[in-house]
Amino acid sequence: MKQYVIVAFLFFATACNKNILDKAPLDQYSDDIVWSSPELASSYLNYCYDGLGHGFQSVKGSNFTDEAIFGRGASTTAPLDGTMSPDASLGNHFMEPYRWSQFEQVQRINQFLEKIDGIAETYPSAQQADVKAKTDVLKGEALFLRAFNYCNMARSYGGLTLLDKAAKLNDDFSAITRATFEETVNFIVADCDAAAALLPLKSEQELGRACKEAALALKARMLLFAASDLTAGDVSGINISNDNALVRYVNPDRIALWTAAKNAAKALMELSGSSLTLADFGASGGDKATVAQNYRALTGNSATPADGEFIFAKMFDQALGTRHRTNQIDGPNGYDGLYGRNAPLQRMVDEYEMEDGTNFFDHYYIEEVAEGANTGRYMKNKPALTGFDSDNPYHNREARFYANVLYDSAIYDIEPRPSSLKLRDPLGIYDRRTRVTIKADGSETAVYGLDTRNGPIVAGNGNYVGYLTMKWVQQGVTGSTDYNFNIWPYMRYTEVVLGYAEACWELGEYEETREWVNFFRNRVLLPNTKATDEELRDALRHERKIELYGEESRWFDIRRWVIMAETMTLPQYGVDIMEVTDNRKTPATVTTTWKYNQAMPNNMMTNAVYWLPITTTERQKAPQLLQNPNYREDI
Repeated sequence: MKQYVIVAFLFFATACNKNILDKAPLDQYSDDIVWSSPELASSYLNYCYDGLGHGFQSVKGSNFTDEAIFGRGASTTAPLDGTMSPDASLGNHFMEPYRWSQFEQVQRINQFLEKIDGIAETYPSAQQADVKAKTDVLKGEALFLRAFNYCNMARSYGGLTLLDKAAKLNDDFSAITRATFEETVNFIVADCDAAAALLPLKSEQELGRACKEAALALKARMLLFAASDLTAGDVSGINISNDNALVRYVNPDRIALWTAAKNAAKALMELSGSSLTLADFGASGGDKATVAQNYRALTGNSATPADGEFIFAKMFDQALGTRHRTNQIDGPNGYDGLYGRNAPLQRMVDEYEMEDGTNFFDHYYIEEVAEGANTGRYMKNKPALTGFDSDNPYHNREARFYANVLYDSAIYDIEPRPSSLKLRDPLGIYDRRTRVTIKADGSETAVYGLDTRNGPIVAGNGNYVGYLTMKWVQQGVTGSTDYNFNIWPYMRYTEVVLGYAEACWELGEYEETREWVNFFRNRVLLPNTKATDEELRDALRHERKIELYGEESRWFDIRRWVIMAETMTLPQYGVDIMEVTDNRKTPATVTTTWKYNQAMPNNMMTNAVYWLPITTTERQKAPQLLQNPNYREDI
């Protein structure tokens, strides 16, 4: 019986025929046909691209970090509530492309790699060179996709089973074991190098497909992770043996590792002919509002990755294929059909600096409260000390704050309020405050904001924190009815340059690091950093946290830096805003307070979450696979 590869579904009908059972299915192509054409082989590869997933999920990567929470629910997923185990379900969310199950994708890609070189041989000799040029590019794409899947899994599990050939039914699967972390990194780097040698530049490649820059960026990403503390530093403090070769280097040469990471990033930065650029967002001669608008447009309005910032991205079409509804998921709950899910935590909001480049807490402090309480009002320091005279903590902030965060009273300019609410909100603001009126007789009335958990549309969709993420919300898309078509950035040039600057700092090249920290600050109208050489690492990590917010970098960063204890066990704060009009006074007074409150239960982090466990189901299939540290070994 012939093996068939499904390429597309075609609706068809057929009349009764005595030979019908002898006919090939019209919705399938046989192996012989698929592997006789670069175009059909490319269609097969499209399925492998789709297997990479994307970050536009209801539960996002940010929700597993100190960036944001899933707006309306408690932190009950296994990585956050202390129940991580080989038996725990991780659910369907951003972690899907980082799991052991991605070996299914590796198998498909290996099948492709075994067939692709033979296509040119099916053509007349005069055409073979042209066909081979096409299939070489496809081969480069497949090698990149294999490396991409392996990189995702290696950063989640450490050492992996290294498969460079498609598995066959009669293979001895009991012989499959995990390679060391070092061997796994070398395997990924080799695939990246081989892919880069075959792939054209991004400017010569179809948008959304792998290119030479993508292969080099992936290599830099893997080597940066490999050089970091989790896999090359002392991890005895998180109950992982420094001799555990499955999840780290044993006796590593840190200088060599950081040098490799630096050189990998530099190779892309110096790539001849590349169209990659770092946007200045109009900072040259522009104002803060313009910079904020341009910054937001990079991710919220871009339909194609033609912008020089994007290296490799997931494309979407509103009408067909894999689609996403981010405007619906992330839009305020005071609009019909919107969910208000992706809510930045207060600590993330406070991370954004003031417009003059000073720290937010140079100007505001949190009022002391009773011992053991987790709430307190934001209070402003004296204007003479700060240079700012507004009590509102959302005034005078840097441009990236206004681009990324939807905060109380900010204009939500994506779609209009329902007609029934326009009288209350003619401007279309994000309304998170409760308005209390004290009458002359001392009695009180309260009107809850339209986007609170007591709002008039779907109150239960209101988030507990008080903010929403604007980074992925797309202009011109009605969330309740339309699909989005903005792209998901798998890799941006910004990430590569930040990685380069980090490797430079680790190698003691402080001025090179300082130059890039200042670049990312200056392009959003912030002044140069005043950090000392020693403080420069924290300044760089701050820039990375802001720049890559919501792009699934933070989960890997807080693990590779081994800082989960100080980032993920802190109270999860939000803000309650109260506007009180007191008519007992003449004239009446209006007082607004922003109260720091614990919005969600504390995470219950354990050392286990530094690496994902191989599930019991997988180990029952292959008992010889060793489990990761801090999980039980029995099956």
